[in-house]
Formats: sequence, C-alpha cells, structure tokens
Amino acid sequence: MTEVAKTQTVLRFSKPGPIASALSLTSLPIPTPAPGHAVIRVHASAINPSDEKNILGAFPQTTFSEHGRIPGRDFAGTVVTGPEQYIGKSVWGTGGQNGFEQDGSHAEYMTVDENYLSVMEMPSNLSFPQAASCGVGFLTASMMVNKAAPKEGEHVLILGSSGAVGTACKQLVKLAGAIPVETSRTGGDGSVNITEELPSQIKSATGGKGIVAVIDTVGATTFIIITAAKSPGMLFTFNALCFFRNNLSMHGINTLPVSFLQGVQQLAKMKKGFEDGILIPPASIDEVELQDEKAVIAAYEKVGAGSRAKQVLVNKNA
Repeated sequence: MTEVAKTQTVLRFSKPGPIASALSLTSLPIPTPAPGHAVIRVHASAINPSDEKNILGAFPQTTFSEHGRIPGRDFAGTVVTGPEQYIGKSVWGTGGQNGFEQDGSHAEYMTVDENYLSVMEMPSNLSFPQAASCGVGFLTASMMVNKAAPKEGEHVLILGSSGAVGTACKQLVKLAGAIPVETSRTGGDGSVNITEELPSQIKSATGGKGIVAVIDTVGATTFIIITAAKSPGMLFTFNALCFFRNNLSMHGINTLPVSFLQGVQQLAKMKKGFEDGILIPPASIDEVELQDEKAVIAAYEKVGAGSRAKQVLVNKNA
C-alpha cells in the first residue's frame, strides 16, 4: 500500500448556479475506500461540456452530500491503494455517475471499484493530460460509430467533423475500415459544404456510392440519422418521405446512462488503437492547475463558451 496524504484539494459545488459563484476549491479528507474499492491519485481530469452544464443545473439527477458534489467525469492517474498488483499502475476512466450522483474526478483523489482496474490500464504512449482528454469524446464517438456499424469501404458522413467528437468519429470510422466524409461550411479539401445542397456533393465525394450513415455531432442540421443533439432549439427537420421509403433509422446517443464499467470497457477496446498511433488524443489541450481556483473557473467558462482547446485540470501534487 502506498502512503497517501490525509487531506486533498477538491473542486466542489453545493447547488447549481453561475460557474464563478457556484464552484470553489476546498480541502477535504482523502476518500476512504469502501470494501472492494481502490483509491486513485488523479493526475489529470478533463472538463467536458456536461460538467459545465451540471454546475448550471442542467441535470436534475445530480445529488449533493454534506460537502456538496465534486464534478468531473474523465480522468487519468495512478492506483495508490487497492490490490497489490495494481499499485502504481497508470489508469484512465470515464462514464458512470461521477460528478452527478457520486463524487467525480476534479479532485486530487477518487475511488473506483477495484474489480474494474483490470480494464483501466492507460495507453502507454499517452501522457496523463492526453489520456484524461479522451474520455467522453471518444466514448461518445465510439457509441455513434458502433451504432452506425459501417463495413469496410463504406462511406459515413460526419457532421461537425472538425470538433472533438467529430474528430474522434473520423478516426474510429477509419479504424473500422470505412471512409469518413468530412463536412465544413466552405467545402474544399474533399469535404462537403453543409451550407449548400448535399446529395450531389455526397455523390461526388463517394464516387457515386453514397453513404451508409450520417453521424451528427452538433445537432444543428436538416439531415440527420444519428445524433447527439446540441442545437439551442433542440429541433431539426428531415424529409419523412425519403426517410421511410429508404427504411432509414434514427438514433440518439447519450453517454450519461453509461455505467463506469461500460465506459472503461469501451476505453479498453480503444487502448491498442492509441498505442498503434491510429487513434490520436485532442491536438489542442490547455493544462490548468487544479489548485488555482481562478484558473479553474476560467477554464470552466471557456468550455461553456465553446473552447476548441480541451481544458484539462492538472494536479500539481501528483
């Protein structure tokens, strides 16, 4: 057993509200693991849009303990207490109710079920911030691509292909042997211009083969088969006649119901892809010191404003 400190710095909120007033840093005891659980020293943890929205009160399922709630879904760190064979191992994780119904990863330490450690080993070629930046984005993308289930050589149109989830989708579509068709608002470089008429562009981009699925990572379009909707109005339109005549289907993708075990199992399936260099973490990562409250609040606000760079909290004491 590795000796750990008695207290830790954590980010917490006691009730929903504006980021600047609801979030604060505080000192709490290191979590005492329940029987069958291990303690992880968190080296890095990402801020996702769902974390920011959670602080603002978008998720009524969020509960609060006597110390409030520690947010955060994604993390990377090392095992400090638990089964001897895992002590010192580098692990990563995502999914589950972290930050919603139980304390999450925006802290120096957190606990996990020790039975999950066997599938939590981090890719050996990633840094802690890189590993932490992959969680929800690649989890969402993998669920979308798995639902689309493209076969080798088939084409998949990806709306929002330059975003975090869209970039992950492109990589996973390629990993499946299929061909991603990218989108933009200007066209060029082989991409489809979503501000113009789509069918002829798609026909040209696919050599007349067409697409087997549309993966929409932004939810702000008129043509949609698979969606993780984010458009302000939460509305979209489509050609119903075309939809039923072609026996199409539509699926909503939501990572919140995904259990922690399911989340880490999905990451484990992608581990080799990262180690082989086929899957690549976000290119732009802003590392923010967890112990700097002002910087942390600014990072949360950047996420809310749609920052293209991944905001990752780094534990200076790790």
